[in-house]
Amino acid sequence: MKGKLMMGLALAASVWSVTVGATPARQAPRKAAAKPATPFAFRNVRVSLPQDFDVEYPAGAGADAVNANCRACHSPSMVLSQPPLSAEEWHKEVRKMIDVYKAPIAEDQVGAITGYLTALSASAAK
Repeated sequence: MKGKLMMGLALAASVWSVTVGATPARQAPRKAAAKPATPFAFRNVRVSLPQDFDVEYPAGAGADAVNANCRACHSPSMVLSQPPLSAEEWHKEVRKMIDVYKAPIAEDQVGAITGYLTALSASAAK
């Protein structure tokens, strides 16, 4: 009888230890976030963007590639106001748009875009 009692107590102790170990520890309540040192206030701002959305890049070899790939981010007035660059410099700029800014330009369009921008630079330098 004493053996059965000891077995029962051992079993109860085992069940109790597993049950207590399975309950998650109580977490301390989270503190409220501290208020920022400088309060942030929203305000209305008016920004003037170039109004040449209906203007195409000047005609020329590669103009279609530039209109299809570059206009989403670069307006004609912005591109046409750039300083003259060499073909190598324009190629680096186009590669930067692809590699750094992830512009979705197909590799077979890079030469046409670079050539077009180089031709624009040459005509602007005259």
